Amino acid sequence: MKKLTTVLCAAFLMFFAAASVSAQVRFAAKAGLNLANVSGDVESNKILPNFLVGGQAEFGLSDNLGLGVGLQLCGKGFKVKETGFEGKANPLYIQVPVQFFYQNNGFFAGVGPYVGFGIAGKAEADGDSESIDFGNGGEDDWAPLDFGAGLELGYQFGSVRATASYNLGFANVVPSDQADFFDVSIKNTVIGIALAYLFGGNN
Repeated sequence: MKKLTTVLCAAFLMFFAAASVSAQVRFAAKAGLNLANVSGDVESNKILPNFLVGGQAEFGLSDNLGLGVGLQLCGKGFKVKETGFEGKANPLYIQVPVQFFYQNNGFFAGVGPYVGFGIAGKAEADGDSESIDFGNGGEDDWAPLDFGAGLELGYQFGSVRATASYNLGFANVVPSDQADFFDVSIKNTVIGIALAYLFGGNN
């Protein structure tokens, strides 16, 4: 996983450097609040407030249409609170979203897929905490790969864009050995609120 993280970071640095020579490319620094949860074979799950931070390159395809590619640090998970029990799972991903977008008179709408790679996280139950182990074995806690699709809507004020988004996971986050044995499926869902500062290109 460390090698994968290094490769991803190096690839995006080269990508951003090469792209910066074009006036049709602009960049964004983005941060926001994730309201994370899961769907599927789980009960009493509730929203877990988390975070998103990262960057994005946006390529203008026409006056109103474009393609965005991002690299983000994205917190997901869920919490459980019942009588006599309280816990939460807080996995952290390096996420790569690809987004086709439309913009006009400040209005912004984007849609596209994403893929996320689990890198860290904590699980807590009744005050005890331990690190999340990513993998697909019987002793792992969380599947290492997440992927899905996202929808984002917002408005741009000068160089600042405010957006609301929804990401729906398609991947089962239960390690595959356990998912097959217990016939269980759990998938990430995230409602996001974010601000992005755009620079370069023609803002």
